[in-house]
Amino acid sequence: MILGLVLALLGASLAVARAAAQAPPFVLDSITAGADHACGLTPQHAAWCWGSNADGELGNPAVTEPCAGGDACSAKPVKVATSVPFASISAGHGFTCALSTSGVPYCWGSNGYGQLGIGSQTSSSRPAKVGIEGVAFQSISAGDTHACAVTTGGVAYCWGSNAGGKLGTGGTGGGHTVPVAVTGHLFRSISAGYFHTCAMTREGAVYCWGRNEQGEVGNAPRAQSSLPARVPGAAFRLVHSAAQFDYTCGVDANGALLCWGADCFAQLGADSLLEQCGTPPMPCSTKPAAVHATGPFRTVSDEFSHTCALSADGAASCWGDNNAGQLGNGNSGDRSAVPVPVAGAQVFRALAVGKEFTCAITEQGAPLCWGLNSKGQLGSGDVAVHATPTPVAQP
Repeated sequence: MILGLVLALLGASLAVARAAAQAPPFVLDSITAGADHACGLTPQHAAWCWGSNADGELGNPAVTEPCAGGDACSAKPVKVATSVPFASISAGHGFTCALSTSGVPYCWGSNGYGQLGIGSQTSSSRPAKVGIEGVAFQSISAGDTHACAVTTGGVAYCWGSNAGGKLGTGGTGGGHTVPVAVTGHLFRSISAGYFHTCAMTREGAVYCWGRNEQGEVGNAPRAQSSLPARVPGAAFRLVHSAAQFDYTCGVDANGALLCWGADCFAQLGADSLLEQCGTPPMPCSTKPAAVHATGPFRTVSDEFSHTCALSADGAASCWGDNNAGQLGNGNSGDRSAVPVPVAGAQVFRALAVGKEFTCAITEQGAPLCWGLNSKGQLGSGDVAVHATPTPVAQP
């Protein structure tokens, strides 16, 4: 009897091992990182998220187990609770937004400022359709307390808090719980930041609007603008505003990196202090400044205190604060004012910077993350800090 029990247990263990070996790899087509969570889309257009679920930002109300600080979180990817197929996704501060494959916007998570765009300030732990009908969108971005999207016809809409005029409607303060049109221009893509927003036209011209205390609007002098203001310089192919701090970075048409706004953590990638902004004075640049890196580059991402970019050949480098190993070079605590290579010499096709952590996808679609992990935001199955790229766990 005992022998039979042992053989049965051994057989069960082998079956589990075979199933694990045969399980398909967790592959993502895109990835995004917010304050304390990250999300990605599979090739089948399914959304998966991991990290903090304190405000329902994972889109799955079944995630209730506490982590650091007592907030609900998941240290492994969980499927967003919807059958809607998504084409793009953006993680913000305590909330997430995504576009369906037919261009319909959905958001979920924290909604204290109306940033879900659903006509109320009631939070939602499941994807909720944004309150606009009859238009299809091509780009969406979740910021700190507001979100924005661009229609297939190029019209930009924003919703949520309007502090500093970051909705681009010509007014300041207050907010909107449903999308309102940005005044004046047609755009190709948009990026919602902290107290500002930036967008790019089809011709590559960049416009920003909102609070400008740290030069984040990029058109010195530091005057607040509640309407889109042109950022000087050459045409851009990509622009990304930090959703947790006051700066923006972009890649110009030649593949050069440019950043502007706050530089108190050396996140602009300049090796000298350009200006002083704000009270108390902090390092900043009120116009685009060249990052000290050899290009060309194809993408850049920023969030709070560090920035990362991918070169044309898929090599990743990061700069700025490194208190939690978010630069990915194997160290922690050593700030860098110039880009440093991410350890491992991986070839990536996409990357996303969160608050003190970073995630990326390899050429084969495997997601990896590094940096702060107190709320499972690395998706590695634990809550330990990882200063080098670490695989996201199999769901």
